[in-house]
Amino acid sequence: MKKVLIVTTLKRTIEGFLIPHIKLLEELGYQVDLACNMEGESPIKELHKNRWYHFNFTRNPFSISNLKSTSKLRGLIKKQNYHMMHLHTPIASFLGRLAASTLKMKNIIYTAHGFHFYKGAPLVNWMVYYPAEWLAMRWTDKIITINQEDYERAHRMAGKRTKVYKIDGVGLDLTRYSQGKREKVREELKLSKEDFLVTIIGELNKNKNQIQLIKAIEILDNRFKALIVGKGGKERELKEYVKTNKLENRVIFLGHRDDIGDIIAASDLLTSMSHREGLPRSIMEGMAQGKPFIVTNIRGNRDIIKDGINGFLTDVNRHDLTAQSIKKLEDQKVLNTIKIINLRAVEKYSIDRILQKIKFLYLGR
Repeated sequence: MKKVLIVTTLKRTIEGFLIPHIKLLEELGYQVDLACNMEGESPIKELHKNRWYHFNFTRNPFSISNLKSTSKLRGLIKKQNYHMMHLHTPIASFLGRLAASTLKMKNIIYTAHGFHFYKGAPLVNWMVYYPAEWLAMRWTDKIITINQEDYERAHRMAGKRTKVYKIDGVGLDLTRYSQGKREKVREELKLSKEDFLVTIIGELNKNKNQIQLIKAIEILDNRFKALIVGKGGKERELKEYVKTNKLENRVIFLGHRDDIGDIIAASDLLTSMSHREGLPRSIMEGMAQGKPFIVTNIRGNRDIIKDGINGFLTDVNRHDLTAQSIKKLEDQKVLNTIKIINLRAVEKYSIDRILQKIKFLYLGR
């Protein structure tokens, strides 16, 4: 039996996105081994029969533990004689390709979930990640990109060995997000029928930029409420802003939730205010219920949302423009039109369609 090694920096990448891809490989007759940082964690229940290998990968590109892991990974590749390796996340993918290159291994696939260098990225990102990726492409047979900007850049960076593909994300289980209990959540939040709920879902950090939505809500009238779903390092700062500006009755923090389908159903509008994205699943999840979006005009967001068609684009840190767009989406006729468009558009991101494309790529077609 041919063996495949899946490599990611952290276990949660496998848990959140890659289980259907691993099952596909097994259906194709491969033994699938998994390499990631599993410190303090156990294998995923659905993948308990797979062989797991712990490596001290970190997100810090200058960490000594990453360098030590390269030697260990090289030993594993040499011992197991893998037929193919599929890598995800920048650090582990660079180290994995470096280790494989010293063994002259072929059939190396890398999925770029969003290059750290992009239009408008900090100079340090370009100085650190661009040369590393340019070099690693010389050790890569196939690179999968998930948005148009990365696809075009990968073509310009690729060497003779590398084939560049564009696939619309890792796939979404549409049945999981296609419906939800609207009234359950709205009753929990004590919302009236007149309240217009604008939701943002994601880790509370600088990149996800929840403050832009909060400031937009601040300048709208009291009917508009913001729902902040997620946990993260910015939580305290965001809550302090809300308290200082007396917005406690209009900005609701829910923390981590497992009932995302219900959250989406309860919302009238969803947003993504990020500075950087690859191809955000949170938008696809909302589209599965036909919800409209206001998103920042960045790579990834604008691949999914077309301004004035299935939502609106706004500039990063322009809460005034965001507020104007929210007002536009108050119109029920506009919402109904967008719902029809998004329910059709989301089909291209379904897990079945994505796996079909991945399957052809694995089979070398």
